[in-house]
Amino acid sequence: MAKAFKLIGKKKRKEQFIEHKRKKLWFDKDGNCCFTLYSRSLFITWSQSQYWSWNSFKDTDDDDIEVAKLETVCWLDVRGVLGMSELSPGVTYEIVYVVKLTKSSSGWEHPINLRLIVPGGETKIRQVSLLMDPIGEWFELNLGSFQAKDGETGHLNFDIFEHGGHWKNGLIVKSAIIRPKH
Repeated sequence: MAKAFKLIGKKKRKEQFIEHKRKKLWFDKDGNCCFTLYSRSLFITWSQSQYWSWNSFKDTDDDDIEVAKLETVCWLDVRGVLGMSELSPGVTYEIVYVVKLTKSSSGWEHPINLRLIVPGGETKIRQVSLLMDPIGEWFELNLGSFQAKDGETGHLNFDIFEHGGHWKNGLIVKSAIIRPKH
């Protein structure tokens, strides 16, 4: 695989696109494995229909990715999965979704659910409101943190959902990021 370098401050960070630009593998300043899962690598209910649209977005100077824009749904469900064996053991990680609300977004009066499920069945779930988040700017939805253990198998599952039947639109999902918590 080709390696790309991005200058961050005075340090260089290695980054590699994997799975046809659906994911990015990178390492933090301490050498810990990190991942960015772009929206095409996430499981988005109804994403192949009129309820979502896909748009090209320039992620870095030379790299285009696709983002998912919610046209309208009453059943919001965006899920991600990552194998625990891909992470650096002994590191406490956090997971965030990077999203944006468009100027014409509506239907966010009801809270949405953020869920993190780690192997062994531990589930963290919380509700958040998007009403106070900035319009037209990327922001992070933090799903929580967990410890990667040496030799751990299984998968990490994380999702955003709202199944209450309330119609909503104007959410753009860029990615989910799994990175060490600092």
